Amino acid sequence: MGKIKDIPKIDRPRERFLAKGPDALSKSELLAILIGSGIKGKNVKQLSEQIIRKFSDKFLDIKVDDLLEIPGIGEAKALQIVSALALIKRFYEELGPKDNIVLSSQDAISLTSDIRDKKKEYLVCLYLNARNALLKKEIISIGILDKSIIHPREIFGPAVELRAAGIVLLHNHPSGDVTPSKQDIEVVNKILEAGKIMGVNIVDFIIVSENDTHSFFTEIQSSDSKITHYVSDGVQNSLFDLLKTEQPTYTSEIKKIYKVYFYPENRAKVGHFQLQNRRFLGNKYKLLGFIEDIVNEKCNGFGVFCDIFAGTGVVGERFNEKNIKVIANDFLASNYMPLKAFLGTSEISFQEIEKKINLLNGLESNNDNYFSEHFGKTYFTLENARKIGAIREKINEIAKNENEKAVLITALLYAVDKVANTVGHYDAYRKKLDTVQPLRLLIPDFEPENNSNNEIYNEDANQLIRKISCDVLYIDPPYNSRQYSDAYHLLENLVTWKKPLLHGLAKKMDRAHIKSDYCLNSAPKAFADLIFNYN
Repeated sequence: MGKIKDIPKIDRPRERFLAKGPDALSKSELLAILIGSGIKGKNVKQLSEQIIRKFSDKFLDIKVDDLLEIPGIGEAKALQIVSALALIKRFYEELGPKDNIVLSSQDAISLTSDIRDKKKEYLVCLYLNARNALLKKEIISIGILDKSIIHPREIFGPAVELRAAGIVLLHNHPSGDVTPSKQDIEVVNKILEAGKIMGVNIVDFIIVSENDTHSFFTEIQSSDSKITHYVSDGVQNSLFDLLKTEQPTYTSEIKKIYKVYFYPENRAKVGHFQLQNRRFLGNKYKLLGFIEDIVNEKCNGFGVFCDIFAGTGVVGERFNEKNIKVIANDFLASNYMPLKAFLGTSEISFQEIEKKINLLNGLESNNDNYFSEHFGKTYFTLENARKIGAIREKINEIAKNENEKAVLITALLYAVDKVANTVGHYDAYRKKLDTVQPLRLLIPDFEPENNSNNEIYNEDANQLIRKISCDVLYIDPPYNSRQYSDAYHLLENLVTWKKPLLHGLAKKMDRAHIKSDYCLNSAPKAFADLIFNYN
């Protein structure tokens, strides 16, 4: 092991402290000064590094006995270290907690002085609240700064968790030249665009070296002033406009819509049904004209349309044409099945479907089954409940492939919706059983030739977004704490047909596996993850 005297004098802890001050030293170097000397075979820097590694984040609570376990640390040195820590704690207790308020680039730099003389490039993020008080300091990356490496989720994920109002980014240049590089500009632009979407202000981007600094904000606000005030100088906005970077093609605007949109109540042929002929919470059928106008205005000429929270699928169907590929996804099996039938089936014999629909409608069942035992005389008449259960069993027998199965189950789902003793969902049933019309399956009405290139998924949207790419991403997640799996548990049960144990008056199955993060407190984090992983 090298001795401390073998280290160049300028690089020894004491000399560096005197030349550059305490901020230029690492934690182990500061501890080395406190310890004073090393032991045989291990210089003081190596000894202090060993102590820092051993106790890590528990260092401030270190005891004399703990230090005595380190070879080379005697009682005197142990007392020095513990006494120093106790003294610091005492002063902090007397002064009381104080926020680190970041009001200028100098404030930000003082909090990140440890990166100024690093030999590798660091990107550090300071997360600030609405008062510009520091919430958290985090190292985002170590290594060459490049937009292809730095992903916005690494920056804005913590921002969402902390509910940060703004962030300051600091980056060191080991070369000593703080002039922004091409890579710096590209990274800043990428982060600024993401900040606009997330509603998090980019307060400043600061480049530091051992002896120099460059603040984008200071440069923009006042070229002849060395220090500017983040708040008084109007920093509570994004640097996006200030940097005069290229604006996105779409900017949000509020305008009154004078156009009246008409929609047909029912376009289905006799004996048939269409995708929109279903009651569903948040159904966008009446807004389709408006949605289509916006998409065509802002995204003209696209080839792939993705509805990643598809629900009934009416939005995706609106854009389902031969020259447009539709990607439709929903986490619930009871939504996935109609999506697969209407948008994912390109080869089907409607003659065969009609024949099998007639067979199912002709089924008679006077015996109880899983479905009637749990849902008869409550959600449905006993006769309809028995028939629903019998039909579901029969579908598994007669469907010759997955396409047929999807179409037949979809026909059953839509028929069930027409005779359910509910107000449109299955959180509860109506007290008076007055929905007595008999169950009758109809034939789904769709155009298979438009579906050949479509992709239909039954996945978590946040996992799917990592695997697909599209020109237009339509995002329509749940908006509140009401879980769709609670409202449509009965239909989920009917589609999956695993006959699980049911609980409570509403006869609900265990739904933990189909709970959405978008209906929980984690919704902002989930949404941020979705946006950041969009291709």
